Amino acid sequence: MEYQKLLIHIIILKLTWNFIILIIKMLARISKRLLHINQSIPHLKLVVCSGNEGKYNIERDIDSETYFANKKVVLIGFPGAYTPTCTGTHIPQFVKLQENFDQKGVELIGLAVNDPFVLKEFGQDMGGKIAYIADGSGYFTRALDAGLDLTEKGLGYRTRRFTALVENGVITQVNDENGGQLTAISSAETILKSI
Repeated sequence: MEYQKLLIHIIILKLTWNFIILIIKMLARISKRLLHINQSIPHLKLVVCSGNEGKYNIERDIDSETYFANKKVVLIGFPGAYTPTCTGTHIPQFVKLQENFDQKGVELIGLAVNDPFVLKEFGQDMGGKIAYIADGSGYFTRALDAGLDLTEKGLGYRTRRFTALVENGVITQVNDENGGQLTAISSAETILKSI
C-alpha cells in the first residue's frame, strides 16, 4: 500500500515537472518571437524607397543584413502610408526632427506593409530624407514579429506602430505600442532623447 502511494507521488511529481518544463519552453519560444532587444535584423531581400526632399527612388533586392550593417538606425514601424495618424502626426514628427537625428549620426528608416509605389509617393509627399522599407507582402514585418492584424478595420495585416534603435544590425532599444495607436511611446521625441 505504501509502495503504491509512493509510486503515485513519484508519477505526480514527474508529470508536474514535465509540465513546468513544457511551460518554460513555450515561454522561451514566445519571448524569442516578439520584437525585442538583442534581436538581429532578419536576413531577407528588401525593397527600399529612398531619396531626399521630394525625389525618391525604388531600390529592389537589397540585402537586409548589408543594409543595416555598420550604422545606427531608428526603425520606425507604422501601419500604413496615407493613413490619418501616420500621415498627419507620426511620420511628420520624424521629418521635423531629422536634423537632430543626423547630428547624432542616426539614419531614419520607416517600415510599413505597403507596396513600393505607394511608399515612394508617400516619402516624396512627407519631405525629408527618411528611407522606407516597402514590405508589401509583410515578410520583413513577420520575421521581426512586429505585425498587427487590422482585418476588422479593412486594412489587413500591417506593421505595428513602434520605434527601434538598431545598431549594426542588432536591436538595442524597442518602444513598441503593441498596436496601431500613437502615444508618446513611439514618438520621435521619445527615441531621440534616449540616443
